[in-house]
Amino acid sequence: MWAPEPVVTARWLHRFRWAVVASAAAMLVVARRWLEVEFAESSAAMLVAIQAFSNVWLHLVLRRGAEPPDRLLGGLILFDVAILTALLLLTGGPSNPFTIGYLVYITLAAVTLNAAWAWAAAIAAMAGYGLLFVTPIRTLVEPQPHHGAMDPALGHQAGMLLAFVGAAVLTAAFVTRIRLALEARERTLDEVRRVAAQQERLASLTTLAAGAAHELATPLSAIAVAARELELSASAVGVSQEIRDDAQLIRSQVDRCRAILDQMSGRADQSVAHGAQTLTPDRVVESAMDTFAAADRARVTVSLEHDLPAVRVPLEAATRAVRTLLKNALEASTPPAPVQLHVEFVDGHIRFSIHDRGSGMTASTLQRAGEPFFTTKPVGSGFGLGLFLARTFAERWGGSLKLASSPDQGTTATLVLPAAPEGARG
Repeated sequence: MWAPEPVVTARWLHRFRWAVVASAAAMLVVARRWLEVEFAESSAAMLVAIQAFSNVWLHLVLRRGAEPPDRLLGGLILFDVAILTALLLLTGGPSNPFTIGYLVYITLAAVTLNAAWAWAAAIAAMAGYGLLFVTPIRTLVEPQPHHGAMDPALGHQAGMLLAFVGAAVLTAAFVTRIRLALEARERTLDEVRRVAAQQERLASLTTLAAGAAHELATPLSAIAVAARELELSASAVGVSQEIRDDAQLIRSQVDRCRAILDQMSGRADQSVAHGAQTLTPDRVVESAMDTFAAADRARVTVSLEHDLPAVRVPLEAATRAVRTLLKNALEASTPPAPVQLHVEFVDGHIRFSIHDRGSGMTASTLQRAGEPFFTTKPVGSGFGLGLFLARTFAERWGGSLKLASSPDQGTTATLVLPAAPEGARG
């Protein structure tokens, strides 16, 4: 599953907090010595020291190498909001111009973590800012209150509080929305890059196979003719059965070489060679099932929902994709274990789900399944292109192919194709 990288890393947050500590210390010195603002110097210095020690602790955590969890970073941001609130109470309360620092922490939480932490920081900031107006608390820690008691008739104070709440909410919502939009755009770009890379691999494969087919066509034809002559000669009386079997084996392997070249060159994938047709899902299933022997067909349990919409894809390409998935499922399940094929309509798409009862795949194997030339079948049993071409077909026509598997639990392959806008009903 795709996971977005944070816009701001923990190491960046660590450096930012050092800047906050340095700035707070500098502002306290300036306010006391040059602006002659009266406040409890020892208490303010202790708060800055506590924040510095917390950043030393974060530094030790970062030295371990792993990225700290969100709850740790979020907790530090909430801790910094509390420190800022205490410093503001000591140095002027709501009249202190550095109350704008609350919005910085909201923005920081939104771009560093997620929406939940952004709103947590916003709520903490609003609570802290509101606390600056509470008279009993202010009179305990603020030697020079500038706005007097909090009274409903004091419209200026009420307006300041409401303005801050509105700014905090808008900041959290706006920055979070920007982050989500950027993450969505990044996911889209990643998907476009993946599909483009897959198409490039397919084009390279086709070019390679076309050249190989051109060079091998003549020798394969010569071998096929010679094998046919050898097979006819071997049918004469007195020739051993072993020689006849060898001649038939040569012919069958030549045919297999030709089939592999066809599959590599893309001629086996008819999604390019033929245009789209309006097909009912049952016709696709029936066409795929007809390619199997009776014994294999008997092992497949087919269930289709009623009144399914049609799809618009090439029949031969759709047949080959479903057949590939069914063939893999049948080969993965030891006879007479059944294979289930279920077709349904979900969210505007037709889903062909094929489930087998085989040994399943490990996470590493599942991750590579569908790569060209990757196969878990014995040598000579597969070329590792079936799933690759099935996925290429699905994505070319606006769908997808997904695999779900775990050891000893079997595998489920789901081919998803968009329903035709005005397609016929099955």
